[in-house]
Amino acid sequence: MRIALVVPPWGPDDIRAKDTRGISGCWPTPGLQYIAAVLRDASHEILFLEGFFYTNEEMVKKTVEFKAEALGVYVISLLWDKAKPFIEEVRGSIPYIFTFIGGHGATAMPEALMESTEALDAIVIGEGEMTSRELMETVESGGNLKEVKGLLIKDEGKLYRTPPRKIIDNLDELPFPAVDLCEMDRYYPSFEQVSTVPAMQMLASRGCNGSCLYCYKMYGDRIRLRDPVRVVDEIEYYINNYGTREIKFWDEHFTFDHPHVYGICEEIVRRGMKIRWWVSCRADSVDKPLLKAMKKAGCWCINYGVESGVQKHLDTLKKHETIDQIRNAIRLTHSVGIKTHTTYIFGIPGETFEDGLKTIEFAKELGSFTVEFFPITPFPGTPLYKGVKKGFFGTMSERLADQGMLLDRPCFVPFSMTADEIMELRRLAYIRYFFRPKFLIYRLMNIMSPFQVRAMFHGAFSLLQMVGEQISALWKKTVHRSQ
Repeated sequence: MRIALVVPPWGPDDIRAKDTRGISGCWPTPGLQYIAAVLRDASHEILFLEGFFYTNEEMVKKTVEFKAEALGVYVISLLWDKAKPFIEEVRGSIPYIFTFIGGHGATAMPEALMESTEALDAIVIGEGEMTSRELMETVESGGNLKEVKGLLIKDEGKLYRTPPRKIIDNLDELPFPAVDLCEMDRYYPSFEQVSTVPAMQMLASRGCNGSCLYCYKMYGDRIRLRDPVRVVDEIEYYINNYGTREIKFWDEHFTFDHPHVYGICEEIVRRGMKIRWWVSCRADSVDKPLLKAMKKAGCWCINYGVESGVQKHLDTLKKHETIDQIRNAIRLTHSVGIKTHTTYIFGIPGETFEDGLKTIEFAKELGSFTVEFFPITPFPGTPLYKGVKKGFFGTMSERLADQGMLLDRPCFVPFSMTADEIMELRRLAYIRYFFRPKFLIYRLMNIMSPFQVRAMFHGAFSLLQMVGEQISALWKKTVHRSQ
């Protein structure tokens, strides 16, 4: 079959606030790349389209010119308003085409999305590789879709869920992602996310065993590991074929299994590979020997989701970490020469404006190389989302297009704070963190590539915008009080 796999049309305006659009970039979608590879191995012809590069009209035209017989679209809740009209226009141009969607948003709220359009034939729920392959085989042979596990379909006008599909136990059965089908030369990372380019993204594992209130675990709560040799084989493939200098691992919990991490590090060192890499992990899952091994193998930065500098709010989020554990992990990481990127959340249920100020001070104390501050967002399928729907925690917008962490206004507002306070905390956090002479000297002394010079320039412009926004907000407050 001729299958078009598509990320729907989108741009920085759809996912970011005005003051950070200048630092935004676009990574490929790894889940869709894996599905493309699996379907190609099953002898299907694949067209891969990235919506960041094209208008809706251009993508419809390319799909029609490809003479696609099936259309698979990656969906997150935030971009459903972009994906839906695209699917409907393609169906209008190719009435016989089979349409299906998958991804985090599709998996979290399949019934709602299916009911919102007549142009959709199936929704892939959960991991998509095996389900998509079997789905396409069934469509091509004219078989019964009810026999394909892991789907939501329409049956005699009613929605029907087929039995769930088990997650993939052996990730090494999957081919490498089909990066060659993507326009890799057009992708670029957001500034501050990598130290140099060309950079590629990877997964060394899938799943997360955490229980965070705000997290949706499409890959399940059991962590599955790829063979370290195969992980490094993929790194080597990117170096040899794309000139890759850095790898960003998107694993939700990279250091969950220490022998696995040591295996990757030892294999990189054994092959004499010169590659920088970045990972995310929990503060309670590192020690000095492991960090030293990671540093020796090229790890230059670790992302820790700190979230709050107030213990009771970490408890609310069900992080199962302590302030002291976080503080110790950052100290150990810095002591071996690895930089840190730390992330923080404002608007946690029960949090006050004063609590948010404490988080800013904690961030300054930790002194990470880069930081990000977000308003908390109840994504569909998360415990936070389900609680809000029951009247707990606070209020949120019903519009899917508002459900983003980087927008101009928060989607969710806890009972203990206002939307204006959340956005003011975000502005103050960036201003107070980056406008410190000691920190500015530290950043200037640690520039590792021309890419980081550009990153600092764009970051400075964003900060100046935030300063202007903060001055404007304070002026409005003053005028309001005087009246």
